[in-house]
Amino acid sequence: MSFRTSRRYGSRSATIAADLGEHIVAGRLKPGTILRVDTLASEYEVSPIPVREALHTLVAEGLVTKAGGSGYTVAQLSAADISDVFLVAAFVAGELAARAAVELSDEDLAELRAIHHETMALIHRNDLARLDEKSRAFHSLVNSASESPKLRWLARITTRYIPRSLFPEIPGWTELTAQGQTNILEALESREPEAARIAAAGVLTRAGEALSADVAARSVEA
Repeated sequence: MSFRTSRRYGSRSATIAADLGEHIVAGRLKPGTILRVDTLASEYEVSPIPVREALHTLVAEGLVTKAGGSGYTVAQLSAADISDVFLVAAFVAGELAARAAVELSDEDLAELRAIHHETMALIHRNDLARLDEKSRAFHSLVNSASESPKLRWLARITTRYIPRSLFPEIPGWTELTAQGQTNILEALESREPEAARIAAAGVLTRAGEALSADVAARSVEA
């Protein structure tokens, strides 16, 4: 299995950590799998240094454990772990949206409307390859408008534990994306912080319920 990532943002170690983290949470890297620095360095076409830094990050985050010597192994991840991550992510997303309802400029709202229009067009054409890209852009703009840098930092941390590549496999994901954006946008346009909080948190809550159920089912099969 190749772990080479197509991501090109952030430092090399952060990029590798994010990519490996998604493989682990998505179940593509099974618990107990041995991770070798030299092998990963070859896969990612980097020196061993950023790989070692990435693995240290994942150890601190509980996704990887340090084995004897210089070895690392993938840690066990349960359905309860996934639920906990989404619980935190939903709270942070809700708070960011609530603050954005007060802070958003008219220009920001116009851009959100444009992104939402593009999202709906992609769904209508069944062109789902770019759906996650538009979803990220929508929520990134909401988060940025919140004027809450520490909460945005927390949102980035929780994102590492959320396997977005599995979202398209969630039954009704396109409908959840469309309705979630619609609800958030309506709340922001009305400048209603509580409605924005509920709408933004609801999207991640429902996604978390679906993914944790999937992890639980895979654990039973294993």
